[in-house]
Amino acid sequence: MSTTTQGIDARAYLTGWLTGLTGMYQADIRAIPEDKWNATFGGCTRPASELTADAMSLLLWCTQALKGNASGEHETDLTDKAKADCATKDGAAASLQNAAEAFSQALAGASDETLNQVVTPPWQMDAPLFAIAQIAVSHLWYHDGQLNYIQCLLGDDKIHWMGD
Repeated sequence: MSTTTQGIDARAYLTGWLTGLTGMYQADIRAIPEDKWNATFGGCTRPASELTADAMSLLLWCTQALKGNASGEHETDLTDKAKADCATKDGAAASLQNAAEAFSQALAGASDETLNQVVTPPWQMDAPLFAIAQIAVSHLWYHDGQLNYIQCLLGDDKIHWMGD
């Protein structure tokens, strides 16, 4: 009797998850009223535009790291760079799409050695690059939850990423 073991294509799974999250996030971008896209809601809240820049900035950092260009920039500096692209809803949705596609291409082209390399991410806690890539993708989900909360504050209880 022979036994065949099939490996898991971690790159494909992560790319598939990113594709799904990008679509979910874009649906939630579209659901926020235009006049609320750059609004804050009291205290130290951040607008949806800035939350999106934050989410996207880690994908952008990780894309460069996957290409061998990990920078030592801090999270706030990366977010500040992405803010202009996220100033409008259309700009944010398009920039997020571009960032996700660039990340997916860089991930597909990264060697196993590159993915296993320990890097220092923007929050200064060393980890293997593949672990950071997983965090970068799931970071979208985290910030999408914040967009959902903003929608609720505005009286919108629909789950837009499910097609509502």
